[in-house]
Amino acid sequence: MKKEVLYAGIIFSFILMLVFSSSFVQAKKLSKEECFERFNDEVIQGVKSSFPELKVLDNPNDPVQEYTHADLIKAMTATGGTAGGYVDSVTRLFQGAFKGFPRFFVAQPEGVIVNEKYETAFVGYFLYQTSDNINGMVKMRPGKTGWDIVDKKEVKGKVIPWKCGK
Repeated sequence: MKKEVLYAGIIFSFILMLVFSSSFVQAKKLSKEECFERFNDEVIQGVKSSFPELKVLDNPNDPVQEYTHADLIKAMTATGGTAGGYVDSVTRLFQGAFKGFPRFFVAQPEGVIVNEKYETAFVGYFLYQTSDNINGMVKMRPGKTGWDIVDKKEVKGKVIPWKCGK
């Protein structure tokens, strides 16, 4: 009788383990879109970690706006296809071969000087990673007719592996 209870307990435990492990594996599967989005986020986080001044983008007290190329295309469409110089000056940066999708962030960091040339304290950061793992940051300020490039930096970045299958 004790052996039967022991064997039944082992079999029952085995069945429970199979049920829970299969449901756990199913819960961890991501759709292709979710996986690609996660990959893009990892690439951008890698770029952010390459440049200490980009910590301003993660400050919860500062409002930061994030734009993708699709967001800028929507803005161009909303203006009847004739976007202003501000959208055009940023959209050009999205041309080229990148690993993941580049992003454009607009922030208002402390200590930014407002002057005749730059009448606002807004700063734009175009972040990207090239296909050969170079992390790039283009720092911009809104000028009279569009975003002006005020600094550009590139450093060797980490390889972000593609974990979404083949």
